[in-house]
Amino acid sequence: MNVCPVDFDDDAVRADLRRELLAWFDGRQRDLPWRRHRSLYGTWISEMMLQQTTVATVVPYWERFLARFPDVQSLAAAPEEDVLAHWSGLGYYRRARQLHAAARQVVAEFGGALPGDVDAWRGLPGIGPYAAGAIASLGLGLPEAAVDANVRRVLGRWLGASGQPGSLPARTVEDLARALVRGDRPGAWNEALMELGALVCQARAPHCEACPVRASCGAHQLGIADAPAAPGIRAVAVPVQVLLIAFVAADHLWLEPPGGRLINCGVDAAPARQELGSLHQGLLTLPTTAWYQRPPRRSLGLLGALPPGWAAVAGFPGAGPADRVGSFRHAITRFRLVVDVAVVDVSRPWAAPASNGDPWPGAKQGRAGRWVPLADAPGLNISQLARKALRLIADARG
Repeated sequence: MNVCPVDFDDDAVRADLRRELLAWFDGRQRDLPWRRHRSLYGTWISEMMLQQTTVATVVPYWERFLARFPDVQSLAAAPEEDVLAHWSGLGYYRRARQLHAAARQVVAEFGGALPGDVDAWRGLPGIGPYAAGAIASLGLGLPEAAVDANVRRVLGRWLGASGQPGSLPARTVEDLARALVRGDRPGAWNEALMELGALVCQARAPHCEACPVRASCGAHQLGIADAPAAPGIRAVAVPVQVLLIAFVAADHLWLEPPGGRLINCGVDAAPARQELGSLHQGLLTLPTTAWYQRPPRRSLGLLGALPPGWAAVAGFPGAGPADRVGSFRHAITRFRLVVDVAVVDVSRPWAAPASNGDPWPGAKQGRAGRWVPLADAPGLNISQLARKALRLIADARG
């Protein structure tokens, strides 16, 4: 391992580094809504949303979420389906459920007052060491380190490593993070580190010429800042194909929770996944077939493989033919999906809602779910697959 040419044990070196990076951050930081209107609650929501999601994606979600749930009390009081509806499209829905559970715990245990120390934050659902440090430093001004992948890479390079995962022991990097966060403006310091990693000290092809602290970077001095990552074993993505069916009746759409009865499909291919109940827990989606492993460069023709009378068996007697409106690609964990979307008209023989408020009696026979106005569906707690399918349907209907 290379010996770091920078002495981070020297108080003067650390002070110069902090001053230069904070000055750069003050002049170059991105204009983000949670920075404009800093609050402990808003910081918490942003940190939960930013996990495994880009800043550009999070901004509009954060603004809508705060407009609907402006404080922890309103979030705790909301039904889970409402929280998921405002999270829908961000993915990784476990984060939303944990956020909701944490809000309820804050109300139940702390009377609605957000914790004022890092240990209490660590005790809430969904709050790991990084999130606790980020919230405590940004929202409370406490000198707590916040080491995510970006920060780990930046600090690793400063210590004279290549910046690739595993270049240095985690303890070494975390010790430096704790040493550097001590000082004025600990929250701004942590944000500056994250900003440097996102904009300049990137994983591939770091922009060392634009780095305000390259003189204090061991990897830059050693000429190894852009060293390639060692080859590793990568999980093989499983290519699959799936068919979603949109049952439409007089401008209403049938939605159901995942994990119900799959649409039977007579295709000659092995299902890659049939249990879908845990995939989009708490969300609504369109009726679906199983996920079938897709052969290279060939479509399985799922729509054509539906057997005669399939709609009646699925619980929709009197349904018309299935019209394909398009397809899209989507990635979930280790699966790479090609998703076909078809629309089926079931507006006859049921032309209007029944007097008891249950539209088209009999149409949901054997299936759990509900009819919703088609125009309202995008605003509900729907899966990302259903959301993409609705865009195709909207385009097809003009």
